[in-house]
Amino acid sequence: MNNHDFKDHKITYRDIIDKQGYYIATPIGTSMLPLLRERIDTVKIVKLNRPLKRGDVILYERPNNAFLLHRIVRVKGKNESTKYILCGDNQVDLEKYVYPNQIIGVMEGYYHGEEYISTSDRSYIRYVRRRLNSIWRRKIKRFIAKAYHKIFKRQ
Repeated sequence: MNNHDFKDHKITYRDIIDKQGYYIATPIGTSMLPLLRERIDTVKIVKLNRPLKRGDVILYERPNNAFLLHRIVRVKGKNESTKYILCGDNQVDLEKYVYPNQIIGVMEGYYHGEEYISTSDRSYIRYVRRRLNSIWRRKIKRFIAKAYHKIFKRQ
């Protein structure tokens, strides 16, 4: 293979995960705060080897070729008709619908500085429960803040 052939070959996240079994990445963006700090923490994404469930964090590709890391808040359907509703931990707007063919991998754990935290860790599981249960409270809080800002900005 000459350099030209190599340069034109695009290696994808899926290729890396298929070959190595995992992919380590540093998230860019704030959608997964407070769990994942932008350009500081790293995540370990692995190939899917089990059915996805509510609370899993997945790496997926949007139709516009953007890659995102968000949490599953609801699973709808089964098998071929499965679709997922997602939300970043620092967001309140739900992303409907992500399909299995868009999913590249699932987060197995993350490095918070030097410390590795597995998704099976008790403190992580408690965090996930609190985060999933707070979406509606955060949504109401955002609505009130926007209304307050709108009312008092006019005066």
